[in-house]
Amino acid sequence: MLKQFSFKKFGADLFKALNTGISYFLPVIIGGGFLFAIAIGTGTVTDHGIVASNEFFRIVLTIGTSGFAMMVPVLCGYIAYAIAGKPALAPGLILGFVVNNPIGDAKYQTGFIGAMIVGIIVGYFTKWMKTWKLPSPVMTVMPLMIMPTVTALVIGSFYAYVLAYPLVQLTELLKAILNGMNAYGAGALGIAIGIMAAIDMGGPASKAATGFTLALMDVGSFAPNGAFRLCCAVPPLGLALATFIAARLFSEEERKMGISAFFLSMAGITEGAIPFAVKDFKHVMPSICIGTAVAGALGMMHNITNIVAFGGLAALPAVTDGKLWYVVDMFIGAFIVAGLMIFFRIREQTKQKQEGAKS
Repeated sequence: MLKQFSFKKFGADLFKALNTGISYFLPVIIGGGFLFAIAIGTGTVTDHGIVASNEFFRIVLTIGTSGFAMMVPVLCGYIAYAIAGKPALAPGLILGFVVNNPIGDAKYQTGFIGAMIVGIIVGYFTKWMKTWKLPSPVMTVMPLMIMPTVTALVIGSFYAYVLAYPLVQLTELLKAILNGMNAYGAGALGIAIGIMAAIDMGGPASKAATGFTLALMDVGSFAPNGAFRLCCAVPPLGLALATFIAARLFSEEERKMGISAFFLSMAGITEGAIPFAVKDFKHVMPSICIGTAVAGALGMMHNITNIVAFGGLAALPAVTDGKLWYVVDMFIGAFIVAGLMIFFRIREQTKQKQEGAKS
């Protein structure tokens, strides 16, 4: 008897698979991105772009760009792995490489968007193959040989002949929409990106924003990634500034947390805000959401472009347009967070004093 299909469970499984893929590929792109940023940060600007200054940094640049080349196969492979386990990993990695490179006479290339779609299809196709009832000798070699081979061939052919063209058209449509966006549209997108960066401080919503902005990078739009990466630094930076500016309003433990949050903000690690949220959620959450929303809107309107998948001041060498605005917008958002937190703390302490006086 077939199990009743649940759209809710299917959606939850898909979201989990996408988050798994992003979790595995983020260290690849962050490691490569840091090395890439170091190499171009020490390079010189020529008519042909930024050129590494010597052989050592050219090697560093090669290692960094290799991380960029690996990110799409890793994303595709681990989305498939999250759905169907080890047998889906190899075909996912193979087809992740395929979607990231031109294929067929038309040279279709779908990159990040293709990796997400194909990773899901590979996962569910492999999961279906795992239900096959075959003779024992055949079942022994299914995970090692038959599943990867058949999946790569079938889904690879399906991608090349059926999926590639509409996915290319989808990327072109996204590009056209973003290129035609006015300042108000850009600001609204920046607000959404900022809130997603802050709302769960590095959790699923933030990972969804990561996937969205990287998909846009893949179609040549780098401003959403620039806005998102500066927003990632705003919550911990703003909370740290609050403890520095108005230390008397915070406990000794919170002041120590502020120092840690400051250093985490330098690399755009939003999780630095979590200890504050655990202690004072009702004040921290609105503060960081408002601050990052403003920072995101400003970042989009200033068309800041960041070409790597990490943020904070550590990513400054990889900000190709709007370096000054990147820093300014980040600190505007952070000072808004700090100002709101200080306001809430003063109001809370005033309220406690008034209640104490009444009693």
